[in-house]
Amino acid sequence: MAAIPRWRVTAVTIPAVAELTLPDGRRLGFDVLGDPDGFPLIVLHGTPGSARQVAGLAEAARERGVAMIAPDRAGYGRSSFDRAGTIASGARDLGELLGHLNLSGCAVVGLSGGGPTALACGALLAGPVVAVATVGGVGPLVPRDPRLPPDRLLIRAVGKSRVGARALFAAIVRTGRNRPELALRKITGLMAEPDARLLGADGPVRTAFLDDLRHASPTTARAVARDFWLFSREWDIDLSHVSVPADVWHGTADRNVPVAHARVIADRCPAARLHTVEGGGHLLIGQLDQIIAGLRPGGG
Repeated sequence: MAAIPRWRVTAVTIPAVAELTLPDGRRLGFDVLGDPDGFPLIVLHGTPGSARQVAGLAEAARERGVAMIAPDRAGYGRSSFDRAGTIASGARDLGELLGHLNLSGCAVVGLSGGGPTALACGALLAGPVVAVATVGGVGPLVPRDPRLPPDRLLIRAVGKSRVGARALFAAIVRTGRNRPELALRKITGLMAEPDARLLGADGPVRTAFLDDLRHASPTTARAVARDFWLFSREWDIDLSHVSVPADVWHGTADRNVPVAHARVIADRCPAARLHTVEGGGHLLIGQLDQIIAGLRPGGG
């Protein structure tokens, strides 16, 4: 009889859509996509978003022998909002998920606003987590590095009034829910050319983003405001404590999160391996094989 993969529990494959009750009673929703017997890879969606955002990668994960576990970060999708949420607490939630699934030897990749949580996993969950990566990930804004450009309007808005910022995000979320095609056009208009081309073409990535916009949770606006508030303050993890290989992937043409963020992460994290993609945008789908290869055991 073939050995049961490590990420199966009591010989029963994890359901494609599942939910975990955390110790404090909150829910943590997650999807399992790709190859159910493959290399376990936790993929953290960006800000805003949910696990639906990464569903467009399911077929690519299956083809590459990857079991892609996509949790909803706190306040997004099916996961409860965390009033006491911090960057470190997001990693601790994932620690509960790893224990629930009996996972070891897995990797974590954070997309955009999920990047800080992925890095926190490298500091707090070393052992069950053997490698982490960021793709277009947000870097620390405090203490301020002179290479970073001025803060975007949304960061400044949250700094002035978290309540006001929440109202702004609520309006954006309503547009996405009611008129997803219009919302996606506005989003792509702000992105680098490679990203706009990818999201403008019919395909699984565009479909996933539209599905995500249509199904924003009632707490999405609160979660977005919380994320931006956390990004604008000193993180509660020390990047020098990341003790597993940390690949930092970033496109030089990224208009959502400027490439200076990647350089700040690399300078403050001794475990980091910086990969800049000349002319690359925010999503870096073209680098998928390299990103996955770097996360597999022996792939560094």
